[in-house]
Amino acid sequence: MTFHHHHRMESCEWCDEQHGIWGAFVLGVGVLALGVVLFLDNFGVIDGRVLAPFWPTLLVVVGASLLVRPSSSRKIAWGLSWIAVGAIILLNNLGVIAVGIQVLWPVILVIIGANLALRGGRSGLRGFAGEARRRGEREGVTR
Repeated sequence: MTFHHHHRMESCEWCDEQHGIWGAFVLGVGVLALGVVLFLDNFGVIDGRVLAPFWPTLLVVVGASLLVRPSSSRKIAWGLSWIAVGAIILLNNLGVIAVGIQVLWPVILVIIGANLALRGGRSGLRGFAGEARRRGEREGVTR
């Protein structure tokens, strides 16, 4: 048995590769399951309408695949977002909760907007700080 261990907190190519493989595997299994269900429904082996309410499970699978890939705060946020949206739609389809698209649509917009703002904010703030520092150097201001 081979153990893989690191003493320092640094990026591990082997670990990143393994997480990427698992993420692709999880997503692949979800797509495969959908294909099998649709195929069997086409040939009358199963009734796809019975399984139709469970389609949001694919959104949960997409979220899970992001969570098992190499960790970054953005992938974790997107993974949890996909899982949350999928779970809400699934629970609504099953009659556990009553949430219409008019409630869910703004939540999706908030998730997307927050992600864009955070992504742009991080790079924008770095760019703003760098420009301010360069401007100060040109003007002879020292800190």
